[in-house]
Amino acid sequence: MRKTSSSHWKNLKDLQGLLFFAQTIDEMLFEYTLDSYKPMALNCRLLCIECLNTIDEVRNGYMPKKNLQSVLEELKWSLDKDIAAKDILGKKFEFYTSKIKPNEIKLDALENIIKFIYNHFSSRKYLEQLKLTLTRLVKDGNEKDKIRNLTSSYLTELINYGYHPNHIDYQNFHFFFDSTKVGEISKTEQLNDFFDLFNFEPSEYIVVFIGSILFREFKATLNEHDIVVTKTYNCFSKIPQDLAFKNSRKDNESFIICSNVKGLDHHSARENIEKFLGQATNLFNFFHHKEKPKINDISVVSRKSDNYVVIIDKPIKSILKTKYDEYPNIAATSVEKVLSEFKLNGESTYRFSRSIDLHSAALTATATENQMLDLWAALETLIPKSSESNKDRIVQICDKLIPFLQLNYIEKQFVELNEDLKSWDSVYIDKAIKKAKGYDSSNEIVSIAAFTTLDENKSLRLDLYNELEDFPLLKNRIFSVHKMFNCPKNIKKVLDRHYTKISWHLRRIYRTRSLIIHSGSYPTYTQILIEHLHNYLDIFIRKLMEFGTEERISTIEQAILEISTIVDYHNDLLDKHKDEELTLDNFKESLLGME
Repeated sequence: MRKTSSSHWKNLKDLQGLLFFAQTIDEMLFEYTLDSYKPMALNCRLLCIECLNTIDEVRNGYMPKKNLQSVLEELKWSLDKDIAAKDILGKKFEFYTSKIKPNEIKLDALENIIKFIYNHFSSRKYLEQLKLTLTRLVKDGNEKDKIRNLTSSYLTELINYGYHPNHIDYQNFHFFFDSTKVGEISKTEQLNDFFDLFNFEPSEYIVVFIGSILFREFKATLNEHDIVVTKTYNCFSKIPQDLAFKNSRKDNESFIICSNVKGLDHHSARENIEKFLGQATNLFNFFHHKEKPKINDISVVSRKSDNYVVIIDKPIKSILKTKYDEYPNIAATSVEKVLSEFKLNGESTYRFSRSIDLHSAALTATATENQMLDLWAALETLIPKSSESNKDRIVQICDKLIPFLQLNYIEKQFVELNEDLKSWDSVYIDKAIKKAKGYDSSNEIVSIAAFTTLDENKSLRLDLYNELEDFPLLKNRIFSVHKMFNCPKNIKKVLDRHYTKISWHLRRIYRTRSLIIHSGSYPTYTQILIEHLHNYLDIFIRKLMEFGTEERISTIEQAILEISTIVDYHNDLLDKHKDEELTLDNFKESLLGME
């Protein structure tokens, strides 16, 4: 998270809820934010749609009925924690949700109740209720967890209705934090002015790309779709970037001018027409194998109604959004280490190499479907089906993969919190941490864990809270992390919930992969699933590399056994000490698995 300017905010004490809301959006839409703090992939409205689609898949024979169980479990969980949904469904909320029975699935009855609930959410009714409930909570300002959950669901709604995350991020920053473009932020009622920025009225745009000269070969066809391929382009504006764009065309390139492109914002308009151009070039590549027409990253987008112009760089593909990307010189060193020291037996080495090949294919694939299929194939190559197990394929994958994802889950929370605190004020934090009981000069993560969780350091945390009046997001993050990890019982509860949520998500990814294979279609949230799947695969592969270079294992199966044993040992330890408090003596072992 970043510290945003609030110099033009007045009466901050009365605007803590509004500032928290705005800072939450800023963090959630940052491309490299930890997965835990990004917008949810699906809210309860989208889960209703997923459930109805899965029922259709079951009826068509593409999926077994038991695949609905995890969808229904997640839907019930999502509804139960969504106060906007409760506001919509009213006093009969529990009666309606009691009809959703994950362990007793009757398709006709289930479809009836899900459609009934969905009817209360459709036609943007759920979105309007989210805004009403957020307005009430933001004005009060005290229930930060509820504001965060509803803000996440609100962003998920905007994105799935067609607004681009970059546009939402831009509007949020310039409305709340750009003091040069907005007046004072002085009352919570201004939240409604922010909501009004997203009126769902599409505009027509002209989008200009620079692409390969091959586009001229089928320009007559493109003309039928209001796309002109030409050597000339008259700038829409006088801004320097527009002129630089015009002058950047090379002799072997063409301007591709796309007219009458509809979208809710500049970014979504560009994305919409770029998908069409991608389909056209893929079809051209089918008939002409040797070379594929390509378009450059930079484009110019002009809104026709008022000639407002922006120059847009191509957004980072979801598949490339990872915190594990190394600089080229460091990556080269990592390659050398793996090639010289990584040792597994013949079959495991082959599976590992094949998975790396599929991972690479996914990174270079332009089609969303291919990215998903290649990443999943890379995962399945590492975790082959066991002939001795009677469990379903997805259950086998969950059993073997999730421990890898759980292993460093708690540590990741403290790493992220440490980075956020240092980014806010490294001098203040260094001084405060050194005063904490449990401080370890050789380990920053142990130190921040002690500072955040131990009761002995409560006074230091209270002093920090007083310094964060203009940063309620960071203040709440410290409080939330403390609440999650302040005793073995809570730690175990967090890990169990994390296991369940990952299991739901992996099953969703598996269903999406099956949907692509069976029907060639995929849901609107597939890009988020690809981002998460890529992250899961990278964690698995990196741990294999770590064990293999240390010669701790000779097969992939041994790595799976080792990780499972470590996680099981930690869970048993937490169960054994669940009624105890976190202390100086046990916090390293309870939190980080350190003896």
